[in-house]
Amino acid sequence: MEQKIDAPSEKEQAWIEEQLQNATEFVSAFSPEDSGEPLTLGALDRAFARWMATEATDNAAEANRIINSVGIAFGRHLVEGLGLRWVIATDQHGSDLAVFGLPGTGDVLVYPANFVAKRWERRETNFLEGAFGRIERQLDSFR
Repeated sequence: MEQKIDAPSEKEQAWIEEQLQNATEFVSAFSPEDSGEPLTLGALDRAFARWMATEATDNAAEANRIINSVGIAFGRHLVEGLGLRWVIATDQHGSDLAVFGLPGTGDVLVYPANFVAKRWERRETNFLEGAFGRIERQLDSFR
């Protein structure tokens, strides 16, 4: 099956907004010094690192909730900061929310929640700001 790129539905857009609200609450809980400020990658990195140091990461439902909210907030930074757009990408493995850019020249596709999930599995922290910079440099090289 060839990959298919579609715009998210209204329901999927609402889910994205819900995850962004969850990310704001997550940062308030785990990085209170960043509370009330715009949601930055640095604040997300600090909150994620502090959360990873707790036993809450052993709760699968809670981990999934945090991974989704941090991933979607990371995706929003890619959309707003680098000009990518939200899409539903479908291939032989299924469909998932992603961000996409440079169609036909770079076909850049990032699955932000999966990106965070892989780092959670490796117990990695403080990766969002660096990843954003690497993705930005890759996009610049394609342009």
